[in-house]
Amino acid sequence: MESRVFLAEGISAKAFENYLSECRSEGINLRTVQIYKKSEPVLRFCFKPYSFEDPMHLYSLSKSFTSVAVGICRDEGLLSTETTLGELFADKFTEGANEEAKKIKISDLLSMQSGHGECKLYKMRWADDSVKAFISEPLDHEPGSVFIYSTGATAVCAAAVERVTGKKTVDFLYEKLFSKLGIEKPRWREMRDGCALGGIGLYLSSDDITKFMLMLYNGGVWNGERILSRSYINEATSRHSLDVNNGAPDWIAGYGYQFWLNERGGFRGDGAFGQLGMVFPEEDTVVTVTGEVGNMSTEVRLLYKLLDNLEGGDGDISALEYIAEHEYMTAETRKFQNDVTYKVGENSVGINALRLYGENLLHAVLYTDYGVHEIVCGNGEYILNHCNLKNFNPNISRLDPDTGALERVSVFAAYELGDNGLKITLRHKDTCHVQRWTVADGKWTVDLYVGDLPEKEFTLIKEESGTV
Repeated sequence: MESRVFLAEGISAKAFENYLSECRSEGINLRTVQIYKKSEPVLRFCFKPYSFEDPMHLYSLSKSFTSVAVGICRDEGLLSTETTLGELFADKFTEGANEEAKKIKISDLLSMQSGHGECKLYKMRWADDSVKAFISEPLDHEPGSVFIYSTGATAVCAAAVERVTGKKTVDFLYEKLFSKLGIEKPRWREMRDGCALGGIGLYLSSDDITKFMLMLYNGGVWNGERILSRSYINEATSRHSLDVNNGAPDWIAGYGYQFWLNERGGFRGDGAFGQLGMVFPEEDTVVTVTGEVGNMSTEVRLLYKLLDNLEGGDGDISALEYIAEHEYMTAETRKFQNDVTYKVGENSVGINALRLYGENLLHAVLYTDYGVHEIVCGNGEYILNHCNLKNFNPNISRLDPDTGALERVSVFAAYELGDNGLKITLRHKDTCHVQRWTVADGKWTVDLYVGDLPEKEFTLIKEESGTV
């Protein structure tokens, strides 16, 4: 397995240790950090049990990939950023559509200036026709005039790509982008009508994001082959709109075509809870960060401080190697040696009973309305599990429809047994979330740092003899 820590000669290990310490004190839980200078790696760091290679949900960093899909279509003459929805989707402007939406341009969607007063994704997600749902909504502003952050607008950009190419967005990008970067065809969530969500829902790894940002840094070229025109990159990473309501410096520096502009210069794609792909052309620097972050403004501020202090020092990485291996590991504790089943009190997520058994490894078995599902937890180590769960895969909001969908979930699981009860840690491999379960005193509680779940506290009634 590739080392979790790499520092090039001349890079300060101490500065990076200080950065990690400051992140820790600010509640910024990182997974990976990568820094490249002139397309060469100068720093790579990954906390165990995560990796540089495992795909995870990018949240809104997905938007930048949709922008590139549009850019490739423009380069190939399939559409223009001046193309209107009236031209592109004339067949959808039937009864119920808003005629004013005909004049919305692709550039308005890319720059978050569709004219709507709010994101319309919630109207589109489960509609029979997501584009028609979007264009049926009234406009509050003249298209192209007011910034309103809208994942729904990005979804229409993905629909535009699918309209002009006749292919799924992910298939088109695999042909034109991912395969050329050496990235396996990724997962991209879809809406009910089969259109890519566009603005969210893409699953890629830290290494994948880094390749993407390096391609952009190099003007659209990868291994000598042009992927995207420099002219589109320049246009997409120039300011077209401004989020006047967000006071954080890096969120009022300007917005391009699905890229934010950095206060420090350059541009970035970013996703909820800390996923970052950043390019600083004047510094010849590319940065990728994945993690579980509550305050992204602080995350960026500390990253800038690191960049300012990156050079110098002896390069001794032994302390960093220890941090990478042990920071997130749970302590080995008293072994679980029991078999107890609890009836779970009335709840909204269909969990009927919880069985806990084992002699060293702990087996947590959920009896639900949708079947029986087991998670195996290590003692002082994480065990990787794959299981199908519903309502137990955290999302931005408990109201997110995906939260209630039955899906395959991958988690690293470990437990600790102490005087205050049983604690189980579930580190999601494919999303930036961590669940911490506590079973004690007739209650089962679930704590999250970021994201939400429909239900996080359950009453437990013991059905069989034994104690936890």
